[in-house]
Amino acid sequence: MTPPTRRGIACAMPRRPPPQGGRCTNGQLRVAASESDLPLLTIAKRAAFTAAGLVFAFALYQALALNAQPDFFIYRQGAVLGLRGESPYEPSKIRAAVAEQFPDPDAGPDSFVNNCGYFLPPAAVLLYAPFAVLPWSAAKVAWALVCGVAAFGVTRIPKLFRTASASEASVWEVLVPVLLVVNFLTLAVVQVGQTTLVAVGCVAFGQLCFEKRRPLPGVLLWSVAFVKPHVALPLVLLAWCLGGWKRAVALVAIVAVENVLGAIIAGGSPLFLGEYLDFLAAGHKAVAFNLAERNYEITSWNRLLFVGTKYLIEQTASTTLAGYLIWFGLIIGRCAAANARPSPAWAAAAAAVGSAFVPQVLGYEVLILALVVPWVRELFESGWRTRAGIATLLLAVQLVPFAMFESLGITYHRPLAVALLAVVVLAGPIAPAQNRASNPISKP
Repeated sequence: MTPPTRRGIACAMPRRPPPQGGRCTNGQLRVAASESDLPLLTIAKRAAFTAAGLVFAFALYQALALNAQPDFFIYRQGAVLGLRGESPYEPSKIRAAVAEQFPDPDAGPDSFVNNCGYFLPPAAVLLYAPFAVLPWSAAKVAWALVCGVAAFGVTRIPKLFRTASASEASVWEVLVPVLLVVNFLTLAVVQVGQTTLVAVGCVAFGQLCFEKRRPLPGVLLWSVAFVKPHVALPLVLLAWCLGGWKRAVALVAIVAVENVLGAIIAGGSPLFLGEYLDFLAAGHKAVAFNLAERNYEITSWNRLLFVGTKYLIEQTASTTLAGYLIWFGLIIGRCAAANARPSPAWAAAAAAVGSAFVPQVLGYEVLILALVVPWVRELFESGWRTRAGIATLLLAVQLVPFAMFESLGITYHRPLAVALLAVVVLAGPIAPAQNRASNPISKP
């Protein structure tokens, strides 16, 4: 007898629900295991949309009511110059526009108008072009919308890399996603118009595309993070770990194409990339905010070294690459010592910590540490509660405003917390769920 088809009886027959804790084998997102999960999932979705809506509302307020978001103004201005065929790597042009938009009658050597510049790669001209063709007021509204969408992507991070045995818990489905975007750090990123929220949101959305077996949009979304290449570099190794060498090569190729196109737009030739590299080597350290000696918001290892020993190392491209080689070597050595393949969550955590600790970056870049959350969840669910608690505390420290620690005489809480988190990640289990399967006793 011919079995019923989808157009016949089968459409009316009840389908067997997936097993508790099961996953879709076709790469789709995990579905609710029973009707009892539906209220929680509904609450979680509403909470995520609400959190993203709050971020959008805050960004919209900044756009309409205040003369704020100076960094977004600079990035858009760089694209404006590039679309005109002018080099955005001329500080005098950028500073003249900044002084007009953010006038400071008492501007001194350390004021913002005298310590700013455009340091993004040529690809940023391409990525910010949609905002450059809009008037400034409309561009700010469009950026607010992008920030709201990116915030929703960040709320999806706790759901990434989940194991088959992951439980439905309100703290991970509702509370943690909201806290990732409704906090001092994220709102500060929005207020100054930095790229971090959008970059991390694109990484989250890109990973969801990979899980749905849509590699091209996934790689395109990950390439957005390379608007800050020194921060995004670990994504290449992460792409290789999660999707093989083809994904890593595709990511590098797309980033290269974007930079070549940006160089052609702004400089008329791919050789314009050389002008960018020459400017970056000479101009980046001319801005006081980029100096580890003077800026307490820098989170990288050299700021911690300077605070502890007064020995100063201002990072260059060479020292950044050397630092990454050491960090990647530690990751490979840790995997070799464990004699196991790391879980995707641990790999993401290692990449995120490297991005926040190895290059010389400011405090708003530590939002990328949201990618550590899936590993923390994995630790809790695998019985490594003490280590998970320590990691949670170190992540929470990043959300505390500098002024609160400054009152205690502490001016290095962010780099110290990132350094300790790096130790926790390297010393922690690289495959917590696998370790639990071999020894189900809870571990400290």
